[in-house]
Amino acid sequence: MPPRRTRQRHTPKPRPKLPYTERNMWLFGLGLATIALGYIFLSLPPVDGFMSLTLAPLLLVLGYCVFIPIALLSRQKEEEPSTDVR
Repeated sequence: MPPRRTRQRHTPKPRPKLPYTERNMWLFGLGLATIALGYIFLSLPPVDGFMSLTLAPLLLVLGYCVFIPIALLSRQKEEEPSTDVR
């Protein structure tokens, strides 16, 4: 009969911290609000009016192509240790 293996205890690995800060969350929320407002303006009558033909697409592009990518890609600058040698 083969020797019985003892169970090894695994120590949990620390979860990596996400690089997103409160600023990122505000930008993401602003992007979602801009997209929602764009869809609301898109649904308003008249169909050939300023809000549904001009303002709504601008808000949608602004939300999808500006705010959301900035929220996902921006990082807070890390302080570099000074190497000031006198």
